[in-house]
Amino acid sequence: MKLAKPANKFIIYLASFLLLEVFFLTFFPANRTEVDDGYWYAADIRDSEFVKLFNPRFLLFLPIIKLGYQAVSFVGINIDAYNFMCIVSIIFSGMTLILLYDTLYNHLKFHRKNALIITAFVAISYEYWRYSVEAEVYVMSMFFILLALRIFLKYKYIRKFGHVFTLCILASFTTLLYKPNFIPLFVVFPLLFLYYRKISHLIVYYSISAMLIVGSFYIVYTQLPLGGTFPEYLFGGTNQPIGNPAASALVIASNIMSVLWVFSFEEATSFIINGFPHKVIEEEVFLAQQVGNIKYFLLLVLTASIILFGWLVGNAIKERKAFSISRFRILLVLFLWVLLYGGFLMVMDPTSNEPWLMLQIPIIILFGALLIEPLKPKQQWVIYGFLLLIFINNSLGGMNLLKDNRYDFYLQKSKWLISNTTDKDYIISYGPVSFIRYMRYHTEAEVINLEEERESAINLLQNADRLNGGKVYLSENIFHPPRAILYRSRFDVGQLFDIYENKGYRSELVWGREKEEQFTTYKLIMHN
Repeated sequence: MKLAKPANKFIIYLASFLLLEVFFLTFFPANRTEVDDGYWYAADIRDSEFVKLFNPRFLLFLPIIKLGYQAVSFVGINIDAYNFMCIVSIIFSGMTLILLYDTLYNHLKFHRKNALIITAFVAISYEYWRYSVEAEVYVMSMFFILLALRIFLKYKYIRKFGHVFTLCILASFTTLLYKPNFIPLFVVFPLLFLYYRKISHLIVYYSISAMLIVGSFYIVYTQLPLGGTFPEYLFGGTNQPIGNPAASALVIASNIMSVLWVFSFEEATSFIINGFPHKVIEEEVFLAQQVGNIKYFLLLVLTASIILFGWLVGNAIKERKAFSISRFRILLVLFLWVLLYGGFLMVMDPTSNEPWLMLQIPIIILFGALLIEPLKPKQQWVIYGFLLLIFINNSLGGMNLLKDNRYDFYLQKSKWLISNTTDKDYIISYGPVSFIRYMRYHTEAEVINLEEERESAINLLQNADRLNGGKVYLSENIFHPPRAILYRSRFDVGQLFDIYENKGYRSELVWGREKEEQFTTYKLIMHN
């Protein structure tokens, strides 16, 4: 039954949005163990000038966030930069879910109940839930991708130049917000122009968008003191391929269901170490210490989830004649989105959860169309049971584990430094990069990462006896390098100790391994 008045619809959507905000705030993490880039972004919007924020991978993301951060600071709201970015994600997540439901119900013609189920599934799927409260680009990016898809769907009814121009502006902005958005926006979605035989509109779409995107990059490029060429900057910001593409299926599954609790099983950690040798997992293993015997209950939940998923697949095959052909065109677009974007990720970054998050919505929509819609009324309990199991797993075995900062690996390793270092001090650490960014955000000291800045570290040690009042601290992982960091960088830490001994330095344990402390985290370099 449709709402009687637009005002009623707005009130219901607003109330739903506020409930979603409360839901996400309820599970707001105190432990940021899983964070890779958030503290890097937050440090930039807090400390860096605008001209330094235009990263070619997400050109407009940090400048826009910094503008917002400065605006709330200007009106007298004192908020931590990292928390501000998390609040932005929470707001965009709520808007994304409302927009998703409305698109499913009013444009893709899902039944209201199924549209709600799909939207709820997205909300409680682990990585979406997790990154809805994180300082990242992904949820904001999802909102604009979904908004662009919605406008593309309206092209069926509004095939005018003004509509195409609106798409050019939105698609260009969304690509400048996060460059990989180029794949759905300029490879997949424009197929609808071809379907409706509007070649002229396709040409206009590509031409104006190219001018907007390339022009924006060029304007920024001219303001930067870079040594490279403009094409290098335009196509920059990509990762070096690493990881096994065959593992991408496990990554997609772990984006749906949290596997944090799995690290409490030694067998699982051994499998991950052998299968993903470049992955740093010390943080997850430390976090999983709090799981206890609940891991056996969660193992049962996971098993039941797999059984119900298998039943849904079998039922969909059995009821394949009930598949609605009316949505075939748009489902094909979603399938191509997953196929082409997924193919790109399998080459460039197959084993990182974050970039695969951008496929969460199309994957779950396809799940709804193929597995939920064929269900008969008496079979509906299966999907409700399936979602309940996912919620239990992702709340107890995921978000709830992040509420206790006593199991925050980075906090526990660096809390002495956070309290005792000054802006005259130096910290040398051997990664991982996320730990480096955490310390750079929370301490005033200059933090040097051996994995990326080995020459700076060597130069610092060679000249440490000339420092003017500053101290040099060595992180524990200099003495016990993480397995994955050694696998990736191949740096011989012995070079540091040769300098250390030749210069006649000595170490002093300044903190660690007393009654309740779990780390011998930092050692002070003393000069003779």
